[in-house]
Amino acid sequence: MSFPQSWPAPNRAAVFVLSEMSPARRITLLAAVPLLVLSSSGLTAELMFDRTSALKYALTVGAAMIAIAAALAPQPLLVFVALLVVAAPVATFEVDLVGVRVSAVVALLMLTAVPVFLGLGKRVGPTALGRAGCFAAVLIAVPIAAGPDISEALYVPAVIAVVAFYCARASVLPGGTSVVLISSLISLMTQAALAVWEYATGQQINLYGGAEARAAGYFFDFQTQPRPTGTFFDPISLGTVLAPVLPLGVAAVLLLVHHRRRLAAMATASAVILVGCGLSLTLSRMPSIGALVGIATVLVLVPRRLRWPAVAQTGAVLGVLVAMAVSVGGPSLLLRATSVTDPTANGVVTADGDRDRVGFWHVALEAGFDHPLAGVGVGHLNQLLVARAPDANVYTHAHSTYLQIFAECGVLGLAAIAIIGAGFLRDLARVWRRSPVLAAGLAGAATAVSVAALTDVVVIRYVAVAAALAPLLGLVAGLASRQSADG
Repeated sequence: MSFPQSWPAPNRAAVFVLSEMSPARRITLLAAVPLLVLSSSGLTAELMFDRTSALKYALTVGAAMIAIAAALAPQPLLVFVALLVVAAPVATFEVDLVGVRVSAVVALLMLTAVPVFLGLGKRVGPTALGRAGCFAAVLIAVPIAAGPDISEALYVPAVIAVVAFYCARASVLPGGTSVVLISSLISLMTQAALAVWEYATGQQINLYGGAEARAAGYFFDFQTQPRPTGTFFDPISLGTVLAPVLPLGVAAVLLLVHHRRRLAAMATASAVILVGCGLSLTLSRMPSIGALVGIATVLVLVPRRLRWPAVAQTGAVLGVLVAMAVSVGGPSLLLRATSVTDPTANGVVTADGDRDRVGFWHVALEAGFDHPLAGVGVGHLNQLLVARAPDANVYTHAHSTYLQIFAECGVLGLAAIAIIGAGFLRDLARVWRRSPVLAAGLAGAATAVSVAALTDVVVIRYVAVAAALAPLLGLVAGLASRQSADG
């Protein structure tokens, strides 16, 4: 393309860039630039929201900047997926958008759908995990239909499936795996930093109005120590999403050291230590145990030639982590740790709550055995708990993901879990052939989540937890698809 000689060089460059763009990118860029100007002035926030705030102003400016980045990026899908993964912990944040109440996760899923429907990027080939998900959906259809609220029962599984699909689409693109991993690390590092801040200041995060004084009931205090939650509903939710970071981070450090990228390895190790401190401050026992079991899984699965270096590096990272966690958490952390061996013993501070939990397990088991095929229906277990367990209330659940599913979905639900697990392992085996250290990290992360799910239901109950963990499934499916395509 030729330009008049009188045109300044920047003008010629801008016209050339626009001329080389696809029509969709050109329209997006030409619309986003004036939108950024309007948003920066505050006019967009005033037009879109009933009440403005600093956060809503930042959202409007950020949206315009993201649109510009997507128009200029070689792979626009990666921009949207990165945003989705980073924002997953605030999935339940809602705003009044032109009089309509919209949650963050719905808005982000709709935004990410745009490049997918425009055909930007690559398709994900057939995967064992994808097929397993379809079979599992068929199996749990009857228990969900038997529940009191079908839409509510479908919400969390649907979010898991869609987020995993988008992350799988991203993983098959050049650099997509790194984008998903780094975005997830940034997101969960932020949550860990918030946990440390909440513990240090005694304040909690309120997305609608900044920080506010800590409420003891909300934080589930242990003795005099507040249990931080980040932007999640409770400390167990925060602990559950932080747990898989440790085994995956250990694998990443090993991989970076092996490739002599020492600076990146040190940065990743620092991130692991920060996340580990955040996890320890939640005082969530099973997520902490899950993280340790996940790390052990990594050390077992890494190639033999790397095992001893991996043990040494992991030992060094864990040594620093434990020292920092104990110095920050103090006696409460040590006392909480000692309750792991016998949580219902006399003298244990939380013994009464753990005895209640055992009672809830028994009720859930009875419900599953009384209705072995399809359970009592998704959403009906609480009624049985209130009727049969003395300390149960309308918010009580089985305190175990597996028992909750067995009670409400019966053998069909357990079969669905088994099928998804088998599909995950089959795809993971394909990833291991090409990237054994990464596969070991992903296996360790999945192990951490599986162990954490033994004593709570946050994975299937809260959409923010589900959205934060779903990228793990998407990474495995996407990497397996890419390995198959590469032969």
